[in-house]
Amino acid sequence: MGFADQSVWRVTGGNFFDFVYSTVASTANGVTSVELVSLGIVTLMLTPYFRVIAAAFYYGIEKDWKYVAITTFVFAVITTALFVF
Repeated sequence: MGFADQSVWRVTGGNFFDFVYSTVASTANGVTSVELVSLGIVTLMLTPYFRVIAAAFYYGIEKDWKYVAITTFVFAVITTALFVF
């Protein structure tokens, strides 16, 4: 089965979180080349997202409230961008 033979391309419509859900849900039926590429995209896109979450928790544990505020702002910007685009 070639790359062009895939029946559904999941990169159109919806926001990024819809894309993540549809990609993860589609792997229950088996992983094709499109799902593998999609999982790679999801991993690359979510890496900085989870890094910001981890940084906010770390700064909260350290009680560095200035950096908690900055990191929370960055988290809000990234989340908004993933919902809009």
